[in-house]
Amino acid sequence: MKRLLWIGVAATLCLHSLVLAAAPAESTKVLLGVWIGKATGPQGGPPTGDITVTFERNGSILKGRIVVKGSGGGEYSGQVSNIELNDKIFSAVAVFKLGENPLEIHVTGPLKGKTIDGTFSVTSKGQKMGDGTFVISKNPPAKPAKK
Repeated sequence: MKRLLWIGVAATLCLHSLVLAAAPAESTKVLLGVWIGKATGPQGGPPTGDITVTFERNGSILKGRIVVKGSGGGEYSGQVSNIELNDKIFSAVAVFKLGENPLEIHVTGPLKGKTIDGTFSVTSKGQKMGDGTFVISKNPPAKPAKK
């Protein structure tokens, strides 16, 4: 009897492991749309300011665009790639082409509802420039105008 019980437990555990292994990756569909917020770069450097991030799907590829408006009124933009969402943890890479040396920003943060509150690391020409923080929230879609 004990042997049958152990065989049943072992079979259940194996079946549970197979189901978990076959589970699909977390959907990035929740990221699609416009997100707005703020970023603070190392020592107040880029990317610091109000940010707007737009995620869209192009076929099977998820891509994004980020626009930063600095406190002095200057505006610059970059491309977002390598976008992932695993266990509700968002990660991506943004590249800003400012002058001759692009800035590469490695971003990570937890997705909580419609907000991502995270950190980023800034590099240029392979040299780490420093770390920063950001918070973005999903902007609700615009409502159609009433006629």
